[in-house]
Amino acid sequence: MGATPAAGAPQTPTARRVGAAAAVLLAAGFLAPLPWLPAEQQQALGISLFALLLWTAQPVPISWTSLVVLVLLPVSGLVDFGRTFAPFAGSTIWLVFSGMVLSLMVSESGLGGRLARAALPLLAGGRARLVLGLHGLGLLAAFLVPSGVVRVLLLMPVGTALIHALDPDGEDPALPPVVILSILFGTYYGGAGILTGTVPNLVVAGQLEAVTGRVVYWGEWLLWMFPVMGALRTLLCAAVIWVIWGRRLRPFGERRPVPHPGAGAGQRRTAFLMLLGVGLWASDVVHGFPPVLVGLAVVLLAVTPGVGALAPERLRQVDYPFFFYLAALFGIGAVLDGTGFSQGALAGAAVHLGKAGEGWLDPHLMLTAAAVPLDFLMDIAAVGAVATPSLLEAGAAAGLDPLASALSVAMATTVAFLPYQSAPFMVVLAYGALTPRQLAAAMFLVSSLSLLLLAPLNVLYWRWAGPM
Repeated sequence: MGATPAAGAPQTPTARRVGAAAAVLLAAGFLAPLPWLPAEQQQALGISLFALLLWTAQPVPISWTSLVVLVLLPVSGLVDFGRTFAPFAGSTIWLVFSGMVLSLMVSESGLGGRLARAALPLLAGGRARLVLGLHGLGLLAAFLVPSGVVRVLLLMPVGTALIHALDPDGEDPALPPVVILSILFGTYYGGAGILTGTVPNLVVAGQLEAVTGRVVYWGEWLLWMFPVMGALRTLLCAAVIWVIWGRRLRPFGERRPVPHPGAGAGQRRTAFLMLLGVGLWASDVVHGFPPVLVGLAVVLLAVTPGVGALAPERLRQVDYPFFFYLAALFGIGAVLDGTGFSQGALAGAAVHLGKAGEGWLDPHLMLTAAAVPLDFLMDIAAVGAVATPSLLEAGAAAGLDPLASALSVAMATTVAFLPYQSAPFMVVLAYGALTPRQLAAAMFLVSSLSLLLLAPLNVLYWRWAGPM
């Protein structure tokens, strides 16, 4: 992964205004001017808004903002140093590390170019085929690899090689967003219909089991969520990308062969290790190895002389500062939860649900709506952890089945309106193929349509399919 697009950006007047606004929000949080909100909650909110504004507009590198947050959290006294940096000992960061190393191996071995060349006859037959085919590729990966970040990291080298093959001179500005967003949206938004497709799904399912003892099986999730929030949302994503960029694609014309340096043993070793990793990830229900353990084992093999295709010193190319962002995002979620802000924001859910009437549509959608505001303040996986217990209780009070309540929450934790809300989108930004504005515009449109159109349709589908 390279540096973020903002890393070398000059300080424009807009950037200075954004920085000043973020500083004002931070100062207001520490001054705590709101008498009806506890001071520690205002401080937590101030730090959160400071980070989220800078992460969204990126007037400074994402890693700089993240490091400032990691300093502010313990200095403020809202959380101690150990809890602030605890994410570095968690599985998420090390799973991301594994994905970064494997992505580097795919790119440097030339396997990404070889795969892109093999895909050209299937994808380059027309603009619509390209959009739909890449969405299908991303969705297929969601069935095989249980981590959105790792899937994106594995598919990005193929996507960038495909862009070079279709537009070797870089003359078509619409091609990069079409290719990258089709892969990303297909594997993330479409993957939401699969239990192992996104981390928030696993978090919501885990909270449901912890609170009620109800276990959600992989097939159950697929039955209730995939037809609408998986398959139909993939088509929605394809339509959005087509309307914004796909129609403006230039004819592909003559295509040059995709270069694949290092063809031979290096690519064969890389392909073997990738198939090994995907096979172990896809069969975790059989062997029980957690995804992070599989990822680190494959990385170890990747840098083993005579086995892997990556020299150990190449690990220096991993974008380690990106881990600051992950830790800071988790820290913000912990502080908002620890100060009681998240619980306070959810407290009105039961009241509103009680006013929803005796119908079956409104209570589900109100559970979804209750969780959405928190999506803007923390990683959506953290929203699943924080919101699910409270909203399960509110759903029970409204007479909803626990599984129906959990899936209603999941409809909110699988929408991401802005890149900072979920790590896979930030990973894509770090490649520099898209601008934050391009990514945010497409994300906001897909997520808004998901809530306005697909969420009600999904509840109608539950009604039609029968009781849970």
